[in-house]
Amino acid sequence: MASLQHNLRLATEADLPAMTEVLNAASRQDPIYPYRFPDRHRYPSEFALLCRQKCTEYLASSTVVVCEMPSATDAGAMRVVAFAVWDTPASQHRVQARTGSLEPLPSQQPSSLGVPITIGHKDRMDAFKSACVRYKASFFDAKYKRGHVMLRILLCHPDYQRRGAGKALTEWGIQEAQRLGLYTTVFASPMGLRLYTKLGFTEIGRFRVEVEGDEEHLEIPALVLSPSAGIWESGRKATCGMVTGAGYNGVSSTVCA
Repeated sequence: MASLQHNLRLATEADLPAMTEVLNAASRQDPIYPYRFPDRHRYPSEFALLCRQKCTEYLASSTVVVCEMPSATDAGAMRVVAFAVWDTPASQHRVQARTGSLEPLPSQQPSSLGVPITIGHKDRMDAFKSACVRYKASFFDAKYKRGHVMLRILLCHPDYQRRGAGKALTEWGIQEAQRLGLYTTVFASPMGLRLYTKLGFTEIGRFRVEVEGDEEHLEIPALVLSPSAGIWESGRKATCGMVTGAGYNGVSSTVCA
């Protein structure tokens, strides 16, 4: 069986439509999205707009890596099937240089979308956001004073899952963290937990997202990987090679096969 080809590169604004499609499709499988947007299926256009705005925010505030694979419908063509959003010291400095703070730009705030609140459960959304900020500070920021490389989100289109895209994107971030001598950190979804554990991450704690009087809740594990850890427990060497020249935001693109 021929090996699957994964082309990893840093995202540009031209990838916004493809990223939006991936987020819209993959979010149905991640409990975090149904929890916050229980009525999203009733407002597909509004939720798609919200996905696009979120991807715009990712491109502006973080380091976004996309994974291209051969299209299943267009022979010979490559398409973006997955992406990862990484928060690195460099990406945080870029935001601070543009805005004077590490807060999102005003145009990136959900209130500017014009999207009806009916697609989102406001109390759950507020609880999720505040819990992530609070536990990022206690689990990661307070411990790793020099900074850390955090996987903010990892999504793969359902039609291309279990083909190595998620693993390749995670390995990209691990290699970047190791290059900087920093820990790799992540708040794991149920879908990603097995992958991160397999790659050597260690769970250091969990936190619960819940609203008083609400029967539903989320339980989110926090995981870390030491910069001295190998990418694979089995000792396999990386098959990723750096492409000549600088990529988007000054980081070299990576090609994996």
